[in-house]
Amino acid sequence: MPAQHKDPVPMTGPGSLTFAAWRPDPHRRYVCLAELLVRLGSFGLDLVWKVDLPDGPPGRSRPDEWAAAREGIGSLRLLSLVTPEVQFVDGNYDGYDADGRLVLELQEFDSTSWDVRSADPWVLDEVRRWFPDARPSPPGAWGDA
Repeated sequence: MPAQHKDPVPMTGPGSLTFAAWRPDPHRRYVCLAELLVRLGSFGLDLVWKVDLPDGPPGRSRPDEWAAAREGIGSLRLLSLVTPEVQFVDGNYDGYDADGRLVLELQEFDSTSWDVRSADPWVLDEVRRWFPDARPSPPGAWGDA
């Protein structure tokens, strides 16, 4: 069972990036949470995630699993809930390390953009590499305007 985590405490010195959720690749596609989790690789594998879905989970989902996700679930369990065809309008995903520190925040906004916040420069560099349109998040993106 994952460790219980307190309400998120702002990270020390985080960087924050925003990028378009819809990609203009040869075939227009949506960057879903599953893709971001996979791209995080070993960095994200051991994180415990607390999930907040303001609009609720998808219609044909498992309510008991999503209830657990609000309290904290592992990356593989979360990945099993967010297969590539699952898209949310809004979602907040907070990743905690083994010591219970908030180390990564993902925010899905209005099915149009993703915000990524982390104090780890590797994460931010990788986001820039994966999504060249990534820019510093606008003021207020994290409710701290």
